[in-house]
Amino acid sequence: MKLKSNIYWVFLLVVAVWSTTPLAIQWSTLGSSFSFSVASRMLIGLIICILILLLKQQKLSLHKQALANYSYAGAGIFITMSLVYFSALSIPSGLISVVFGLTPIITGVFALILLKDKFFSWAKMTGLLLGLSGLFMIFSHSLVFADTLLIGLTSVTLAMTFQAFISVKLKQINAKVSALETTTGALMISVPLFIISWLILGAEIPDTSLKAALSIGYLALFGSVIGFMSYYYLIKNTSVRVVGIVPLITPIFALILGSSLNHEQLSITQISGISLVLFGLAVYEYAEKFFKKIPLIKRYLMALFST
Repeated sequence: MKLKSNIYWVFLLVVAVWSTTPLAIQWSTLGSSFSFSVASRMLIGLIICILILLLKQQKLSLHKQALANYSYAGAGIFITMSLVYFSALSIPSGLISVVFGLTPIITGVFALILLKDKFFSWAKMTGLLLGLSGLFMIFSHSLVFADTLLIGLTSVTLAMTFQAFISVKLKQINAKVSALETTTGALMISVPLFIISWLILGAEIPDTSLKAALSIGYLALFGSVIGFMSYYYLIKNTSVRVVGIVPLITPIFALILGSSLNHEQLSITQISGISLVLFGLAVYEYAEKFFKKIPLIKRYLMALFST
């Protein structure tokens, strides 16, 4: 029961962090290059993780399974985050959320291939299609065509696909290490790659604005440390279906956050899209369980009215 309760809280925490991440990424690049923003974020995150390990007097596991876990997770962070930061230069944060809303479907494909997981039931497919339709309805106003849009869309689509693959691969490896160890090991792998990338792209040290600096700090602590630890915890303790549904929910909260902080008005189309997403999530999560219980409900009603 305690594990199940922890999973609920961690799930909500991941949703909260991922809902704020796209906007924070855009803010973190104000007055600076995307390579500097992501490299500094990950470096600060790594320092925080090492300090936590030292305070807990905990050593990093170095057995073969753990090293494979760190390598895949580190590659996932480097490739996914590099592509997301690059795409944030040319497409709206809301559109990034839309593309990542496709994660459950792509996760299902990789789960089918790597884990032989029976994922595509009619209820889950119907729920996902309804939810994705709602997402595209919500952010349809963001689809402003420009020369750089195709590049940005391609980048974020590749990021989403690779993240889906990594989440399933980590589930397949199933290393017996803590979420803190996975996060620390992954950052140890990815941070040197981010620094090399920054050096190759010019090693610019920009005059970062206060908003950008605060955004980098927020992303380092909540996005890189707390967010990654929570994400790896879910991968270890739940199914890939649960992990995959997170990106389907987060755009809704990202929209509400933008509306409250930036005074953006919700249109009728956006409200309709939110309703469609929520209905899709309900179908995804509960439709199969409901129809399985129909015979029990019928027997209960027949017994009730026969008395």
